[in-house]
Amino acid sequence: MFKTYFKIAWRSIIRHKIYSMINIVGLALGICACIVIFLVTNYEFSFDKFHPDSDRIYRIVGEAQRNGGEKQFLNSPFSDVAGFQNQVPGFEAVAGVYSYGAGVSIPDGNRPLKKFDGRLEGSYVSASIITWPQYFDIFKYQWLEGNARVLNEPFKVVLSEKRARQYFGDIPLSSMIGKTVIYDDSLRVGVAGIVKDWKGNTDFGYTDFISISTATHSFLKSRIPTEDWNSLSPHQSMAFVKLAKGVTPSGINKRFAAFIKDHVKFPDNSSSLHMYLQPLNDIHFTDDFHRGDDGDDFRKAYLPTLYALMGVALFILIIAAVNFINLSTAQSIQRAKEIGVRKVLGSNRRNIMFQFLTETLALTSIAVVLSVLLVNPVLHLFKDYIPEGVAFHLSNSSTLLFLLAVTLLTSLLAGFYPAKVLSSYLPVLSLKGATGQQGREKVGLRKELIVFQFSISLVFIIGAIVIGKQISFMNTTNKGFNTDNVITLVKWRDKDQKLKVLAQQVAQIKGVDKVILQNHAPMGFAQMTNSFKYKGRQEIVTQPLMEIGDDQYIPFYQMKIIAGRNMLHSDSLKEFVINESMAKVIGFTNPQDAVGKMLYMMGPTEKAYPIVGVIADFHQQSFHDAIQPAVIVNDPSLNFSVAIKLAASETNMKSVKPIVSGIEQQWKKIYPGEPFDYSFLNESVTWLYGQEKKTAWLMNAAMVITIFISCMGLFGLGMYTAQKRTKEIGIRKVLGASVTNITAMLSKEFLILILIAIIVASPVAYYFSKQWLQDFAYRTTVSWWIFLVAGAGAVFIALLTVSFQAIKVAIANPVKSLRTE
Repeated sequence: MFKTYFKIAWRSIIRHKIYSMINIVGLALGICACIVIFLVTNYEFSFDKFHPDSDRIYRIVGEAQRNGGEKQFLNSPFSDVAGFQNQVPGFEAVAGVYSYGAGVSIPDGNRPLKKFDGRLEGSYVSASIITWPQYFDIFKYQWLEGNARVLNEPFKVVLSEKRARQYFGDIPLSSMIGKTVIYDDSLRVGVAGIVKDWKGNTDFGYTDFISISTATHSFLKSRIPTEDWNSLSPHQSMAFVKLAKGVTPSGINKRFAAFIKDHVKFPDNSSSLHMYLQPLNDIHFTDDFHRGDDGDDFRKAYLPTLYALMGVALFILIIAAVNFINLSTAQSIQRAKEIGVRKVLGSNRRNIMFQFLTETLALTSIAVVLSVLLVNPVLHLFKDYIPEGVAFHLSNSSTLLFLLAVTLLTSLLAGFYPAKVLSSYLPVLSLKGATGQQGREKVGLRKELIVFQFSISLVFIIGAIVIGKQISFMNTTNKGFNTDNVITLVKWRDKDQKLKVLAQQVAQIKGVDKVILQNHAPMGFAQMTNSFKYKGRQEIVTQPLMEIGDDQYIPFYQMKIIAGRNMLHSDSLKEFVINESMAKVIGFTNPQDAVGKMLYMMGPTEKAYPIVGVIADFHQQSFHDAIQPAVIVNDPSLNFSVAIKLAASETNMKSVKPIVSGIEQQWKKIYPGEPFDYSFLNESVTWLYGQEKKTAWLMNAAMVITIFISCMGLFGLGMYTAQKRTKEIGIRKVLGASVTNITAMLSKEFLILILIAIIVASPVAYYFSKQWLQDFAYRTTVSWWIFLVAGAGAVFIALLTVSFQAIKVAIANPVKSLRTE
């Protein structure tokens, strides 16, 4: 019986080639999009799921809010809450982690040292960490040599197997124990253990584990002065805990709140601190309020985008299924006699439904095969927007299960209603070519489905235009400083202070206009804050952003001085320049009034410096965030970056390439063996909008796919309508109707449906666009012309799709049309 069903299904597919092709291509595109989205979401949700007892592993994080300003995410506790882990019960294991991204050197007998990058391959994540033995009680490893106790001793390191092989080659692992590894050119440690690398996806794939006592017994003591949690600080470290069985995170969070209330005192009442346990499985995902720099080096996924991807996949699949339903019900009259004969010969309704569901399954199976062939080309096409680790393996059990589920779901979704309708025909009427259903009911359903398809497509069109408009707004809006032709180089922990020498050498290269030393550019992920106090009529304590730069910083970035003057040349901190927002925070609405006032810089000692100038506000972070108060400070000890402005004539990549090559040569002379990484500042700024670009890509891809699938369905219906009205068109032509009249008549019905779709989609798209834009402190508007352009585009595409068939029928010979049966 099943063999017969599939044989009949195949004959039906061959008989109606064009309709079958439209259905197969539409379903294949929809299913391919679903597979790609499944691969991306499955990959993102797989991070750190393989750890034993992962449900009991947490990171201590928090958020601080000062003076009612923006929330600041803390990816670890700091000294004010150190000791919490020892005073509150409920932890089975605790361990801090200090990131240590130093370069690695391996002695090789009398030969030159072998040099290795201190970062994980293909990322900016430090490969090395400084930690406690308890780290291995939280995160389980298979020990190949040694055990966790070796980290109780100073100048010891545990390596992963892959890293050990990279350092020492293919000698036996036991022979690697005792070998020397040199970090940062001067920290010599001995290999004391080797663990097997994890196989699952993780954000914590560290390879070098240095004992915490190594830091307190070496030059690192200035950075990590203690072996307890007093040295932990956000953006440099993390703290993990493993809860004892039966202990709940909510209980620990309550104890944390009580601990902070008793032990943490703020200099002003408007500040607040909230620390809590972050589940291990949540760490890979970025929260809304700290979408930018949250202190973690590893790549994170943005949950709203993942959920949006899932929604897009569902909508695309539904639209593809709608095509199938539309074309199947439209063809129902052609199959009415077949159904009548089957019923007369004894088939019941259930048999006929099963027959049509089998046809749908056959079409869907062909579409699935086609979609599988399309997946890898699509992944390659969109590789810039898809995480590097995403890959399609047909042998993967989860992928096979997903394909099976999609095949069955699509078959039921697309085939159930047509099967139900076709199997309900009465045999007497079917044999006469009638269906027994009111034509108005069937036509009404098809119209509703077309409206639904194009409404979804229009929502994506409008959304894509709004997102593109916001990205254009962010790119073109004056940011308060100039980013053109600026290259930045970063060298963290420049302990020998060679950056000054590098800056002097680079300044001599032809095509370089200016070079300055700084801590970071005015705008970007990297930001530094400090506490300042103004003693006026009332004492004001605030924590603005601190920009590190000398007297060249302001003219280099062409910032606008609106009051006072720039700081004078000096080798040390002697005066401040602040921005407008900072002037307002300390109580001056007129920037000129702030000039000459004394501002205290908080630290081990309070020291006052005069404010000599006020600059216009400039953007420091993405347009999601409001402009922050800022103080420009000249502190050479914090210069970890070089900014290079190219001559105005050097505007194309061809002329810039030799300049970059010259900069690289100078870098290698001063920092031999260390990787040369540079970035153009305008590109670095656009990285702040990486999430928006991904969203724009998502909307554009969804828009193209939904429009294409919708138009394929519209093309099929247009072709069916034109064929069905062939005789009518012949009569009209004989009676004098022109090609234009007939084309307009056939297109009018579909045009009305598109106009209804515009009316339905516009308020929905407007609502979601406004909601999306609310996330930006600085945003564009949802202009009326967006809906006009989107609607006109949809009408044009629909008319282009339908009119092709309409014109083809309209220019046909009316004699042949009247002879058509």
